[in-house]
Amino acid sequence: MKKHCLNCGKEMQVKPSQYERKKYCSRKCKIDYQKKNPPLYWKQMSKKQLIHCTYCGKELLRKPSNIFKNNFCNKECKRLFQIKNGHLINQHLRKDVKLICKWCGKQFIVPENRKATAKYCSKECLGRANGERGKRLYKKRITISCEYCKKPFEKKPSELRKLNFCSFDCMGKYYAESKMFSGENNGAWNGGDISYYGPNWYSQRRKARKRDNYTCQDCGIIEQEYGRELSIHHIVPFRNFKGDWERANELSNLVSLCEPCHRKRHSKYYG
Repeated sequence: MKKHCLNCGKEMQVKPSQYERKKYCSRKCKIDYQKKNPPLYWKQMSKKQLIHCTYCGKELLRKPSNIFKNNFCNKECKRLFQIKNGHLINQHLRKDVKLICKWCGKQFIVPENRKATAKYCSKECLGRANGERGKRLYKKRITISCEYCKKPFEKKPSELRKLNFCSFDCMGKYYAESKMFSGENNGAWNGGDISYYGPNWYSQRRKARKRDNYTCQDCGIIEQEYGRELSIHHIVPFRNFKGDWERANELSNLVSLCEPCHRKRHSKYYG
């Protein structure tokens, strides 16, 4: 479709979908026309009024449609104003109720949403009430003896256990000496360490290191860099073979590892 430029009158070809909004043949014509005929928003710019920021007092130029009861030069000024005057905002919507302080008997006012929870008129009354309540609860304590050092001490009835200790130090010493959580009594007990892997263990250990080129098979570090001999790990744990050391120590069941990688393998197996 054909249309004439609004500025220079030159005929131009436009798409049907752009016929209504296409007015100029170029950006230059658009700028020239708007300079000769300032658009509405330019006229509105000339009507701006000088106002002051409600928080910092800085001068601002605003259109009449953008002037409100409180005006701010940026978001930070608005945030600081709200922090400073938060207790005054929307106070006309607040509904208050009158209550009697449970400590001093004085009447005080709180918002309606605190009606069920507010009990005291001030922090001082709250502190005094908590002090009295603490004294009453303290009197209910029971005197018992420490399981380790036999020293008498007080404890609340709700904290009494089968074994009671006056300190963490006494508890640690008692458990260490009684071996209550060691060996077969430990929840993680798995049969204990096996120190003897059979008569061929040392020779199989050397063969496994040589086969792996003295290199950790997980991280790739070599013994020369590591500074010590690599450990040999049983892929299927030794105890699973029920004492059959020949099968347990087969080279296919052995792998060379540095100590950190060895610990990782064990943590994965037992974790």
